Amino acid sequence: MEIQDFNLRRLLNNEYLAFSREFEALIEKLGPATLGVEAVFGQFKTALQAFDDSIVKVRKSALTAQMRESDKLRDNYHIGILEQIQTAKRHFDPEVRAAGERMDPLLSAFQSAQLRSFDDQTGVTNNFLQELQADKYKADVEKLNLGGWIAALKEANGRCATLTSDRTGERTTQVQNQTTAVTRPLADKAYTDLVKRLNALCLINGDADYADLIPYWNTRIDHYRTVISRRLGAGKGGSTGSGDNAPNPPTGGGGGEEERPGEL
Repeated sequence: MEIQDFNLRRLLNNEYLAFSREFEALIEKLGPATLGVEAVFGQFKTALQAFDDSIVKVRKSALTAQMRESDKLRDNYHIGILEQIQTAKRHFDPEVRAAGERMDPLLSAFQSAQLRSFDDQTGVTNNFLQELQADKYKADVEKLNLGGWIAALKEANGRCATLTSDRTGERTTQVQNQTTAVTRPLADKAYTDLVKRLNALCLINGDADYADLIPYWNTRIDHYRTVISRRLGAGKGGSTGSGDNAPNPPTGGGGGEEERPGEL
């Protein structure tokens, strides 16, 4: 008794994932230690998870909306400060007007900061904040009551910097996830090694310890042969019934009922 050979490459990626997860669940239910495959099964699980992670790559950042909203607030506060300075230059109070005139250089230096790229604006805004908090403008900032505006801009800009860092970490994780072209062959090998180990142990130790595994799994392999033949054409999945098949699932249930061909 042995698990039959099966051409894994004819399974589409999602079919292969379903096939492998089903085999994984079967081994876990029967017990890797009981079957004598703890080490090789661990390698199979690792390779399978890497393949699973590589199937779908989510390119759109979950942080994009937050970055857009934070950038909008930063722009509003930045423009608001400049408008306060511009308004002060026309103020009826001579002291307020004089403070506005002294802060006028900031208008030309930082009036277009919101047109810069996201990260570039973070740096420019830091420079703007440093100027606003410098000793030379301390009295004028107090005169124009800009303290609240500056605090709000500082908080918004800090939030933008944090979001940039978070997105870098997110993208690093995406890059580290390998493609299926790399992970699928490794998963194939891990499955093949596991099957070879099980077949060898069955040959050495006898059929009894594997009676709940091999006949049932051969039946499931025949199911996937049918799935392939439905998709590629009659016989493309290979001939069914070539292994030791049993119509009943292992003791305790576990999905032994045959699905309609072609459905996973």
